[in-house]
Amino acid sequence: MKKNIVVLFCGLFFLASCKKNTPPTFVNEILPSATTTLASGIFVSSAHTTSGTVKIVKDSVNRRFLVFENFKTDGGPDLRTWVSPNNDGSNSQELGFLKATAGNFSYELDPSFNYTTNNHVLIWCRQFAVLFGYAVLN
Repeated sequence: MKKNIVVLFCGLFFLASCKKNTPPTFVNEILPSATTTLASGIFVSSAHTTSGTVKIVKDSVNRRFLVFENFKTDGGPDLRTWVSPNNDGSNSQELGFLKATAGNFSYELDPSFNYTTNNHVLIWCRQFAVLFGYAVLN
């Protein structure tokens, strides 16, 4: 009985902690005006429902952006945006905290970023090492 109470308490603590420190629920940034779309992908759910599109665009002065459109995922703690050659989080490059759990937003990419090698965009909960969802850039 005591063991069941401890397991229940730990489970409730885990679930409660997943709702803390979430990014804003919605943003609608003015997206960079692109002259060229270099790659795009559609989000696929993993541990949490995730949807929307993501693309890499280049503007008129050759800056590159990772652009999220109509994006939506669940809230969680310590959500990050990673790019990687795979879905397991190894060899990933972090772009920063997830800007919002829904909406339109972008990240400016370093000029040296290689989107053909790092062609997976991951929504990653670093605290619990959980993949919320991902998109493969083609």
